[in-house]
Amino acid sequence: MAGISSLGVGSGLDLNSLVTSLVRAERSPTESRLNRSQAAAETQLSALGRLRSAVGELETRIGGLSNFDVSRSASSSAANKVQVTAEGNPDLGSFSVRVSALASAQSLATSAFADVDQDLGSGSLLIEQGGESVTLEFSPERATLADVRDAINASDLDVQAVIVRDGDSSRLLLTSTATGSAGEMTLSVTGGLDARLASSEMTETAAAANASFSVNGLELSSSSNQVEDVIPGLTLNLRQTTEGNETVTVTVAQDRAGAGNKLEAMVKAYNGLVDTMKSLGRVDPEGGKSGPLVGDATLRALQGRLGGAFTTPQAVEPGQPTMMLDLGLSVDVEGRASLNASTLDEALMADEAGVEALVSAFATRFSAVIEGFAGSGGVIASRTDGLTAQLRRVADQRASLDLRMEQVETRLRTQFSALDATLAQFQNTSEFLGQQLAGLADLNRR
Repeated sequence: MAGISSLGVGSGLDLNSLVTSLVRAERSPTESRLNRSQAAAETQLSALGRLRSAVGELETRIGGLSNFDVSRSASSSAANKVQVTAEGNPDLGSFSVRVSALASAQSLATSAFADVDQDLGSGSLLIEQGGESVTLEFSPERATLADVRDAINASDLDVQAVIVRDGDSSRLLLTSTATGSAGEMTLSVTGGLDARLASSEMTETAAAANASFSVNGLELSSSSNQVEDVIPGLTLNLRQTTEGNETVTVTVAQDRAGAGNKLEAMVKAYNGLVDTMKSLGRVDPEGGKSGPLVGDATLRALQGRLGGAFTTPQAVEPGQPTMMLDLGLSVDVEGRASLNASTLDEALMADEAGVEALVSAFATRFSAVIEGFAGSGGVIASRTDGLTAQLRRVADQRASLDLRMEQVETRLRTQFSALDATLAQFQNTSEFLGQQLAGLADLNRR
């Protein structure tokens, strides 16, 4: 039946549905297997991503303990008079500070100028300050009081110039931005420049003075109120003078809280990893909600390496603490870590250098362990690459399955099309024979 173009038209049977059902039945086993394989790989990839994130957080915190040192905290009994900050590793102890005078900056004022825009002549203005000097040149066209102010402010010296009104007149006020004798200014003029710009012709409205103070009775001075070099590692900011025999106590102590915070951050990341591993590897045969990495070799290996992290002796000098347990770090029966602040404080007071050496050695060793799992060439990365390759293979197999199913459908449609044509021919023959027999019956009745 060359005229049949739609499957089932010739026979009247629903052959399209039959073909669809047969193709679906042949596709189903392979597709179900691929679905299971893909779902398992995706679930494990997600789980390994969570694991890698938790391991990476611990790796970051462990890295922060490399070259571990206990910083110093500095305090002042009267920060409104003597403020103190610690940098580096200053010696521990207390110091008595007395402030007799604060450093002050010099100010110079010119005599009055009737007109701020008047020509001040031409020539040079030499300004010297703290061993530095600058020469400013002025021409008649550019030598007003405002021009002098702008030129001084544009120089590299620590001098600020402003024009102030004094009744109907104007005066140039120069202020050193550097305190103490190092900020003293000397100005001299040459050529025809107005002599009132020379410091010898100015009024000193504020004198430069060094700060006077004492540390444990030792009398000292500084050109600045910010003293950085008297006690190594400490910066004293002198803010007010002390009265009579009053002293300010500056104390340098171990920053035990800071050291504890660093270790606490590591403990938090460690516990986060422990919780993640428990969630991924949990067994729940009754509820059917077991973790995606139950029995996983990578998870078991990581759990094994973490187990003895705080109890493994480190290579340190004889007599120094050897295990993180000695610093108050311990693990409970659930595998979660905790830090005993009192034990850490005692260890720091007993042997600060030993604590620093132990933590640094621990961090170096533990970082190598973590890197073996979380690094670019680590176990988790290798597992992730393997699962990603597996998903690519599943995708290739799906494409092959689709192609094969297209071929199967084409073959079935060809076969059923031939069947449909044959059935249609049989039906036509049947109808013809029926008509002939009906005609014979009519002749007999006549």
